[in-house]
Amino acid sequence: MARMSRIRRRLTIAMLVTATIPVGVAIWLASKIIRDTSARFFVPEVGARLDRSLGLYQELARSVKAAMRSEASAIAADAALARAVESQDTALVKRELARLFGQHPGLVSLAVRDGKRVLASVDRGSPLDPKKENRLEIVRALGPTPRSAAGGPRPVSSADVDDEAPPSSLDDDEHEGPELLAVFGADKARFDELSEASEFVENYRRIERRREADERAYVRMLAVLLGFTVVAAVGAGSLLARTVSRRVAGLERATRKVAAGDLSVRVPETGNDEISALARAFNRMLAEVEQSRSRIEYLQRISAWQEMARRLAHEIKNPLTPIQLAVQDIHRRYEGNQPEFRKLLDTTLEVVEDEVGTLRRLVGEFSDFARLPHADLERADLAGFLKDLSDTPLFADEERRTDPDAPVGDAIEVSFDVPSGAAYVDMDRQMLRRVVINLVRNAMQAIARAGGSGRVVVRLGTDDGDITLDVEDSGPGIPDDMRDAIFDPYVTTRTDGTGLGLAIVKKIVVEHGGTIAASRGSLGGAKLRVRLPPVP
Repeated sequence: MARMSRIRRRLTIAMLVTATIPVGVAIWLASKIIRDTSARFFVPEVGARLDRSLGLYQELARSVKAAMRSEASAIAADAALARAVESQDTALVKRELARLFGQHPGLVSLAVRDGKRVLASVDRGSPLDPKKENRLEIVRALGPTPRSAAGGPRPVSSADVDDEAPPSSLDDDEHEGPELLAVFGADKARFDELSEASEFVENYRRIERRREADERAYVRMLAVLLGFTVVAAVGAGSLLARTVSRRVAGLERATRKVAAGDLSVRVPETGNDEISALARAFNRMLAEVEQSRSRIEYLQRISAWQEMARRLAHEIKNPLTPIQLAVQDIHRRYEGNQPEFRKLLDTTLEVVEDEVGTLRRLVGEFSDFARLPHADLERADLAGFLKDLSDTPLFADEERRTDPDAPVGDAIEVSFDVPSGAAYVDMDRQMLRRVVINLVRNAMQAIARAGGSGRVVVRLGTDDGDITLDVEDSGPGIPDDMRDAIFDPYVTTRTDGTGLGLAIVKKIVVEHGGTIAASRGSLGGAKLRVRLPPVP
């Protein structure tokens, strides 16, 4: 069994102590109150008055039922209604029912039926609410009310006033011909009060007979109930303390790992309390520290590559001019008339000048990479910047002549999808301009190598609170296994490339506090997404 943590043990003991003392006091106080209340409550006069109150409730219920049955009989005896029924005029029957319905507020509905066929019916427009009303259905034959021998109305029978019959009972008279179906809604509270009063009186008598035994039983039940409550409270508190201590222990373990240098650790963020807020802040801090460390490490690596590029440029650049001058001098000084040797010199001079030119271009790229300055950031509107950049030529005429992958003519369509609103970021305009141009030119060169025509889209948007700058193309795309490595120096998919363009792009993006990633775009080719943090 795992050892209980100190926090959990202390919380459990505190809850046990704070729950036990009030429970003991509550049991003693409840025992005293039960004895005193019982002694004052159970007196003979109270029982007698309760019996009389119950009789009044029963008489009230009988009166309500009797009144409803009398109303139904009076409606059935209405002469105008009887004539309307004899005429079989449905509209006239309905009007008479409506007239009679308005004279009896307790009605829910009135209907005249002949066998199973309903001639006409009216209702109050709302159904019976079973929570507030009891239903009483009464069926009466239509026509004059039967007379007694003395000529008066038929007296109400004992069945009509029987309070034992439920309010929803149906009175069926044995007769033939049309009959009236009256549905009354009785106030449910009256009958509920009768039932409650009867139950209360019965309980009172029973408790009175077993007063002392019940007093002891109540005290024991209260003690058991409070004991279970204490146990449940301590158990629930222990589980809660265990959850809290476990989450705190998780934070402590994560802190130890972070102290050891592991910034990839994360703690669960479940819940909506202060510990969850602490876990979210802890994870957010680790993510920022990890991102900052990754940026620093990347910039350090780039600095090392820049130093190496500077040295390579220096070592390669120095011999190029003497080599080219020596070959040119040999070519110029030869005065012989051997065609084969002259052709060899011409070919050699051409090859050396081409290769020297290639090396000079590489040295230029190395030098540019080595001299790449730090970004000088200032607040600016990225949307306006891209709109201005959309009118800038991406390839100079000299580059189109010397770069074999430069697009020819207008075979590649470049479009900028920039929303009308502003998107403010901290940026170095010159360096960010270099980022966009490098990405667009890379996309155009990829399309040119693949077939010579296609589309490049520069799109500005937002994602998860960041401002995003996407450059998508319809070219062949980037292989999955190279999507992370293409931003490292000297990694390229071109046979004649140096692999420094995207490394320069990533360095600039990192110095802007952003990230860059490669994926497959919606045009079928590559998508390079730059994320930049927004500013107000």
